[in-house]
Amino acid sequence: MESLFIQNSILSLVLGFLIGLQREMHIIYSNKTRDFGGARTFSMISLFGYLSAWFSTFFPYFFLIASVVMGVLLIAAYIVNSVSISEKGATTEFAALVTFVIGGVLNAAPPIFAVFTTIMVLFVLNIKDSVQAYEQTITKQDLSAAILFMIMTFVILPILPDRPIDPMGLFNLYRIWFMVVLVAGISFFGYIAIRILGSTHGIGIAGLFGGLVSSTAVAMSMARRVQENGFLLKNLALGITLASSMMLIRAGLEMWVVNPSLTKTFLIPIIVGSLTGYLYIGYLYFTSKRENIPQNIEFKNPFDLKEALIMGLVFGITLALITLSSRYIGNMGVYVVAFVSGLADVDAIILSLSSLAKNGLNPSTAHYAILIAIISNSVAKASLVLFFGKFALFRLVLSYYLISIGAFSITTLIMM
Repeated sequence: MESLFIQNSILSLVLGFLIGLQREMHIIYSNKTRDFGGARTFSMISLFGYLSAWFSTFFPYFFLIASVVMGVLLIAAYIVNSVSISEKGATTEFAALVTFVIGGVLNAAPPIFAVFTTIMVLFVLNIKDSVQAYEQTITKQDLSAAILFMIMTFVILPILPDRPIDPMGLFNLYRIWFMVVLVAGISFFGYIAIRILGSTHGIGIAGLFGGLVSSTAVAMSMARRVQENGFLLKNLALGITLASSMMLIRAGLEMWVVNPSLTKTFLIPIIVGSLTGYLYIGYLYFTSKRENIPQNIEFKNPFDLKEALIMGLVFGITLALITLSSRYIGNMGVYVVAFVSGLADVDAIILSLSSLAKNGLNPSTAHYAILIAIISNSVAKASLVLFFGKFALFRLVLSYYLISIGAFSITTLIMM
């Protein structure tokens, strides 16, 4: 008898046993009525799948016939159990069908494929409680936004022309829409994290993930709150600085996606700036009262079609301004655009410069312009904190920018 046959037979039993055991444990801990098979039944199903595939080498249609038989048996089991159980789902029956296929895969592919599939099945089966909790948090609008994201990424983006559509070569629809998808995707991740974790879990969570959505919104919201709760000064500064700490990470990610070669110059500065910034954040944390203070911040869903179109328009205008400035005014014009654009939004200018650095813009000019935009954006956020908050909060936040962005700037100038 071949050792491979023995190995796969035993492995099919083990993999089926694990899935069946998960089903049994789910029934026990959920206090539900046993509706189908357990560990032993699933072991037999997996072994049956492997033997059916193995016999197919001698009888070509054996696996097909066995699959039909398996399907009929599972349908019959579902119908019988539906009569006796008031709230009956089909998860166990579908898990049994997948277990049968996993057994068959062992005869057609290396064991790692069957093992990987089993792990994925166990993961999906085991997250039911978490999924139900998320269903209470995620709204219909959030689901619609996720669908819109897939349409924007996999339907609209591929059909856009990857070439300038105007005589002056200023507007490339594919490049502009790619930037929209990238920025909205990063923001959407932070938005969903906030929705799932809840900003009411504390200022730290709101700041950290809120920084992926909009660090400006975090800064304004928390700065306003200090007017009512002055004793939360360091806690609010902690939230604002955590949100601001995501700016360098986000900028590095955007540069890496659009123009990896440009990222090499900024990699060490981003690491240095982030580490020094987090050291200061650590100081704020250990010297604050460490209270788990709720912080409700209203974030707009980044996948609203109107917002996406406005974002695309901003990116298109920024690209055009940089191109025209470089073409007719020179580096100084690019730096002015970078400074002004950075005051409002750092994503548009960083993505535009990263993209243009691959298409004619001097990389050195792009480096200096990105540095100017990041400094400009930091100045803008610090000014908002001063305007909406108190001077004591502004002093703490400004100290963060001087340390983190200062270290980033100095290291960037050295690297260039």
